[in-house]
Amino acid sequence: MQSESETMRERVPAQAEAQPEVWARSQAEVAAPRWMERSARAQVEVSAARAQADGRAEGRMQALLRALAQVGCIRRQVGCIRPPVAIVPHRYVPTYHEVFADLRIKDIIDSIDSPHRRWLARNLWRHSEHWWLIQIIVPVTRLPLELLQSILSTIIDDASGPPLALMLVCKPWYSVVAGIWASLSLGTRTPRYAVTKKLERIPRFLDIVVDTEIDRGDFTPLEGAYEGIFAAIGATSLWRSLVVQTFPGQIDLPDHLVDRGFQRCPNATVCRLRSFKIKCACEMSPLLDRLLRILGTTASAELTTVEINSANVISFLVPVYSPIFRSVKVLFLDTSGMHNPVDLLPHLHQLETLTASHLPLPIYAHDINLLFVNTLRHLTLRAVSLQWMSGRTFGVLERCTISFPLHHRILPIFSTTLPNCKHLIFQGYSLDVLGGVSAQKLALLSATSTGAFNRRGARQLVSFSSRVLGESRLAPQILHISIDATNEAWMNALTFMPHLEELVIGNARPSSLRPKVLQPLIARPVHTNNPSVISATGEWVAPLCPLLRRFGLKYRRWLRTSEHFDLIPDFLSIISSRPHSNCSLQSSAYGRGVMKRTRWSWLRNQRSTPGKFSA
Repeated sequence: MQSESETMRERVPAQAEAQPEVWARSQAEVAAPRWMERSARAQVEVSAARAQADGRAEGRMQALLRALAQVGCIRRQVGCIRPPVAIVPHRYVPTYHEVFADLRIKDIIDSIDSPHRRWLARNLWRHSEHWWLIQIIVPVTRLPLELLQSILSTIIDDASGPPLALMLVCKPWYSVVAGIWASLSLGTRTPRYAVTKKLERIPRFLDIVVDTEIDRGDFTPLEGAYEGIFAAIGATSLWRSLVVQTFPGQIDLPDHLVDRGFQRCPNATVCRLRSFKIKCACEMSPLLDRLLRILGTTASAELTTVEINSANVISFLVPVYSPIFRSVKVLFLDTSGMHNPVDLLPHLHQLETLTASHLPLPIYAHDINLLFVNTLRHLTLRAVSLQWMSGRTFGVLERCTISFPLHHRILPIFSTTLPNCKHLIFQGYSLDVLGGVSAQKLALLSATSTGAFNRRGARQLVSFSSRVLGESRLAPQILHISIDATNEAWMNALTFMPHLEELVIGNARPSSLRPKVLQPLIARPVHTNNPSVISATGEWVAPLCPLLRRFGLKYRRWLRTSEHFDLIPDFLSIISSRPHSNCSLQSSAYGRGVMKRTRWSWLRNQRSTPGKFSA
């Protein structure tokens, strides 16, 4: 037993000494094939990656050649084999350096002319597989960042509205525009950090909108309110536009709070402000007083758009700060409830668009030089005196709208000239004002007389047709006229409209016009009075308005059961007879209250062209 145990003890150490060599040998034998397998696999992966990259490059080149072949840049026949999906993944977007690493593709892209690049990008825009090509061939995507910033800055600088369209192009453009332009919507609870966070980007242009009622609700303003407004005032030098929807009053912001807020920005200036709009009839307050003083003392010639809907604001600015209006090109004023005259017109030097409502003006003598008369292109007046227009020529005025003018005592001596006016719209108690207007190039005249019925309206219609149309002071091609007059007055007025191409007559009652008014508009053969002479084809003519192509009747109310409407036969006769003359009706319309509860019904013959006449 002892010998056997001793023998076992002797064998165990010997085996223990020999086992490491065997294990090491076996591990080496196993590791060698694994290493070789990994090496072979890596070589296969590298080869596959190279093949995939070559396939992508070849696929891009083939797609580019096919695209260029469409615009005539390459005159040789190319194949139209699409690369397999496995080689060119659908979502794969190559980089600029990847594409231009292949000299063949680089030479092809460099050979494309600029007009072809734009055409090619427009046609490939809807094809997602060619999106990488658009990113390469469009020149703006190949510009340095500094140059792109300069271009977008110029575009934003020239535009009047927010550059939201530029921000939606792509993420790089969004980042560039966000560093150039920013907008702030300031309310009662807008915190200071929300404003300072945007100002940290140091934008070049800042658009401000103040609306203190949008987030106020039942909130009672405390001393911590309106902090966002004061934070924005600290960056007034960046303001490009200021729009005031609602504004805090004196109760919300007393003097001591305003003084404390302006201590942080003692040198506020709006030298870059271009648009200033007060859209509410706000009352004067310490904060508004400070802002208007900053505007009046620091506004520069860049201020071109002003809109004021508050009598208090316009009374504050005029006449103390009137010079700020010298560079204004677009001016909108609505000063309802204002009684004192505003001497503003002499300070408008470059005005192109004027819209004024309920604006009291002083009497201007003819020798007072109103410089904006030579630059005004669009004029809209409502409840405003026309005396300042008398004796003056508006050389570049294109559109003029006058509603309910004041100072009727000036009508006998009123006279103005609009040599290039194309559209004239008038609405008022009397049409006699139009007798003092001269516009030889007028295309559209819309005249509406309110408060005139039958005999009084008949006198106005006869005076309008004889003085205005008969003397050719106004010779429109399109006439829309609304006045209640007798049938005899309408028949007399139609005789002064031989050159009209479109006529729309408006009346209060559908039964006011009788068939005898429309019968002279029916085309008849030239030799109707001599039955022995056969009229030749095309010798039909209408006694009145022979050049008329569009004709309509409209009414301000529906037909009642006690009234009778008998114009349809004559209306249809006008439509059917006009094709025999040289000028057939293109479209016609009449009030539909006769048959159904809708306003208009269209009658068109076979030769009519829809869309030419709108009611």
